[in-house]
Amino acid sequence: MAKAQRILAVDDDPDILELLDYNLAKEGFKVRTVENSKEAIKIALGFKPDLIILDIMMPQLSGIEVCKQLREISFFAETPIFFLTAKSEHYYEEAVFETGGDDFIEKIIGLRALTNKVVTVLKEDFTIRKSIAKIDIGSFHLNRRSSVARIKGEEITLSRPELDLLFFFAQNSKKIITTESLLCNIWGSDTYSITKSLDVYLDNLSKKLGGKWISQVSNGKYKFTPH
Repeated sequence: MAKAQRILAVDDDPDILELLDYNLAKEGFKVRTVENSKEAIKIALGFKPDLIILDIMMPQLSGIEVCKQLREISFFAETPIFFLTAKSEHYYEEAVFETGGDDFIEKIIGLRALTNKVVTVLKEDFTIRKSIAKIDIGSFHLNRRSSVARIKGEEITLSRPELDLLFFFAQNSKKIITTESLLCNIWGSDTYSITKSLDVYLDNLSKKLGGKWISQVSNGKYKFTPH
């Protein structure tokens, strides 16, 4: 039997930790929860999690400080670190990414979105690394901070949803990506209205890229192929 993948969740709200434990354990993960953020580093070193979930505002150490200290330890240099937080301000999101956090999920969106992202990364082997500001693949260049893509030097300005879509595609180059994966990992929902919006964003993005790079493999399945 394969060893269960480990998740460390750090939050000063015991109710949130209980929900995280329940939802992630249902997916087959081994979960360790920590309320005192000062103990998080020590516990992480002993537990050796495959993925870490942090809150931002905690009374001992902020999640951003915990993330910074974890990234300074070689063992956790590439460990996925997700933030689940009540903070929605843009500067918190930027601080998370600059410190090395890989994703920023608002608690108001719900635990389902987080669970979907965790499953995507740990079970389906996709990459979600929003801390990476730039992606360069041959003549393709994407800058997350400026919301600009360049193909053979030609600049393409992107809306935020188009940027999020293209970044996810580019980080998972050549993999088959389903509509469900896009919806859950970018919007955290698969409601009908958002599904229709996805169709529009994909169509606009395809036009901006000149009909290349993103191809529809079959109904509801796509692939990003560098040229």
